[in-house]
Amino acid sequence: MPLRLLVDEPAAAAWNMAVDEALLVLATEPTLRLYGWRPHAVSLDWFQRAADFADLPPGTDVVRRLTGGGAIHHGDELTFALVLDADRLPRDVGASYRLLHDAAVTALGELGVDCARLEKGEPPSARPTDRWCFAVPGRDDVVTARGKLLGSAQRRVQRPEGARVLHHGSLVLQRPALTPWVAAAADSGACDGPFAERLRTRLATGFAAALGLELRPGRRTGPEDALARELQEGRYRQPAFTRQR
Repeated sequence: MPLRLLVDEPAAAAWNMAVDEALLVLATEPTLRLYGWRPHAVSLDWFQRAADFADLPPGTDVVRRLTGGGAIHHGDELTFALVLDADRLPRDVGASYRLLHDAAVTALGELGVDCARLEKGEPPSARPTDRWCFAVPGRDDVVTARGKLLGSAQRRVQRPEGARVLHHGSLVLQRPALTPWVAAAADSGACDGPFAERLRTRLATGFAAALGLELRPGRRTGPEDALARELQEGRYRQPAFTRQR
């Protein structure tokens, strides 16, 4: 079974979230999407109140995502969205985090980033106590001596043909302005374009191996793009959707 790899240029928040939902709805094979954010943006999790972020700087691009886990300031980072049938991941959510985060730790270690998966603390929660995802590292997060480097969240949906999973991951390359307490890959040295390219390659290869899938570069289908455009305009660009809570 292949793992379709999509590597996208950094894009606006509404488009990024629209594409991920379109993949969750329409992808017919396991898919890993790697991307970034331009302009930088804040994503609220599915459960958060938009009013709790009234203190964000004016003009901050804000979007609501399908997954939980706390808000994230997406600056210079590598974001990944993994979409696949639920039975291709461990049934236990924590075990699925460990599977993917261990692969990420290996990939980062090969590039000289000293990090580890945290084995203590609170387990992953869709509704953390702090409003910011990276404020308090929890069990199975990837951390350095500085703080949290990689965090994840999932959305599991039921479809007639079986359960599907969207797994979001945010891996910090350079420390974002709104959350200066986070760790960053740049703490370990140069974090330029070639580094990011090597990281994408190693991360994708590691995820495929962990999942027992064959990595294959691919592209989105016409229907996936069409649904993403519809979702971008009808949902993710709509203030009413972002402020629905």
